[in-house]
Amino acid sequence: MIPSKIAPKLFIYNPTCEMAIANGTVSYMPNKTLTKFEHDLDSLPLFFAQKHDYVLVHNLPDKKFLHLLEEADISIPNFELLNSALNQADFIRMPKHSLHPWGWSPRIHHIFKPFKESCSAEFLNQPNAFWKEEHRQLYTRKKAMEVLQSAITSSEDNLFIQMSQAAQQCYSVAEVEQLLKSWKQIVIKTPLSSAGRGIQILRYSTLNQSIIQSINGIIASQGYVMVEAFLNKKCDFSLQYYCDGKGKLDYLGLGFFHTDSKGQYLSNYLGGMPTEVEKILPNDRIEKLQYCMTKIIAESDISTKYTGYFGVDCMLILDAENQLKIQPCVEINLRYNMSTLAIFLNEHIHPNTKGEFKIFHKAKCSFHQFHEEMNQKHPLEMEDGKWSKGYLPLVSPFQNKTFGAYILLKKN
Repeated sequence: MIPSKIAPKLFIYNPTCEMAIANGTVSYMPNKTLTKFEHDLDSLPLFFAQKHDYVLVHNLPDKKFLHLLEEADISIPNFELLNSALNQADFIRMPKHSLHPWGWSPRIHHIFKPFKESCSAEFLNQPNAFWKEEHRQLYTRKKAMEVLQSAITSSEDNLFIQMSQAAQQCYSVAEVEQLLKSWKQIVIKTPLSSAGRGIQILRYSTLNQSIIQSINGIIASQGYVMVEAFLNKKCDFSLQYYCDGKGKLDYLGLGFFHTDSKGQYLSNYLGGMPTEVEKILPNDRIEKLQYCMTKIIAESDISTKYTGYFGVDCMLILDAENQLKIQPCVEINLRYNMSTLAIFLNEHIHPNTKGEFKIFHKAKCSFHQFHEEMNQKHPLEMEDGKWSKGYLPLVSPFQNKTFGAYILLKKN
């Protein structure tokens, strides 16, 4: 038996985990586009893994891509085809330290079931080593709403938005219409979704038939819709944590990210706080926010029912009086997320460098075509063993991918 301290961790990329939780069955399958997205980016967990760990993938990364990573001083873990791993007796029996999906769901627990008997006692004693129905509520926007309300109530210095602006649950179209009348512009969200999916932004004051049908469909399938006031947002950011499942939270830092007009994720900033945000978000506000949110989440059932990385999405907004306020808990993402990845990537970035981590998707351009152009225009440059300038793909651009991931850096 290999001692658990050197036994490998198993990683897998399943960013549709919240949709799988909403579905509730072990047989859930994402649609064709989302399946392609998962498969194209399935090597991303390599940036969390050590050399002796395994990343389970649908296509093994090619040697040309791995060579690019080695030249960029990235430690390469082992890769194993998921279907092969699930059918190899030796791999199934191999002692493992722990299992690390991007996020937990009934489906991924079912997929990982053959590996659990060979995992360490440390992992098997985690509160989420096995799926329980009570876990579902931790992932909903209702839980984020409860944390938000606690944060607003506990804040004594007007740091956060007012309670009148906090998200509310609606169980009927009439309740949504009432909030629309009050707030004028609203955001309607499904209880379980991620990365900007399941969001409808209404910038006008009436509900058309299509929106009404959508609301009724969500209520029928998930019980309610979450409705928020559409706020005057200046920037999106997140607080990143690791939770040990025993009530202890480790604060890892901030992640700053960018979304489109529909609220869908586009990119993460690298190399610290964006310059324009530094001018308007003082350190003392960040410290108060971090202290408040750490305390509230540590006191919630999240801290004893979940083990792993997670992020709390926040917004910096301007209120009706043109004063800067913080929306301290837009969502809680109980999983690895792109801001977690950005924090790990920052370890490789030179102190005098900033940039972005982006997801690639263009209708009439493959990731390979994009890579060839970017590699020629912005070759990666290293300084003191760190990335200082240029472009680097984070998944292989050589395997006919529709979706990709990459970084683009520049010196300050």
